[in-house]
Amino acid sequence: MQEYFESDLSKKSSDSADHISRTTNKCPHCKEDLLQEYLDQNPFPEIPCPSCGTLIKSSSLLTKETPVENQRFDKRCDARLKVEYLSYDKFIIEYTKNVSKGGMFIGTKSKLDVGTMVDIALHIPGLDKPLTISCKVVHAKRFNVSEEDQGVGVKFIDIDAESRVKLIEFMKNQRNCS
Repeated sequence: MQEYFESDLSKKSSDSADHISRTTNKCPHCKEDLLQEYLDQNPFPEIPCPSCGTLIKSSSLLTKETPVENQRFDKRCDARLKVEYLSYDKFIIEYTKNVSKGGMFIGTKSKLDVGTMVDIALHIPGLDKPLTISCKVVHAKRFNVSEEDQGVGVKFIDIDAESRVKLIEFMKNQRNCS
């Protein structure tokens, strides 16, 4: 099921995808990507990681070439949708900031580490019951960002075909997809 879902997600350009890559810098502690804009704004010998908060030496950043095919190609829709999940035996209710066919960003102060698997109930307007989606946390913004920018990015790992169709229908009806 996972392969079926992921195979239909990418809108890759076959023209130059094999030849284009970008350099990414990762925190040596949490392995989270550090945006070049963040590094440019902090030209100091040591900077705090925006994800884990660890003070890291600029010289100890992990540098990696990332091929284009590993980057996001799905359209994102700005959408405030209710999500529910369990975290440390607590039932959490949060809201998305944006949604795509491949994942979503959830505004939260909860500590969900990169790599964590979480089952999410996603409420779509007009549906009687929420969509149940197994997700993996792929990005976390907790430190050195404003409170309204805190949250986690999750990648959809397993979603049933009917839920997938309903999510895509919802996105097609949105005007704010970029």
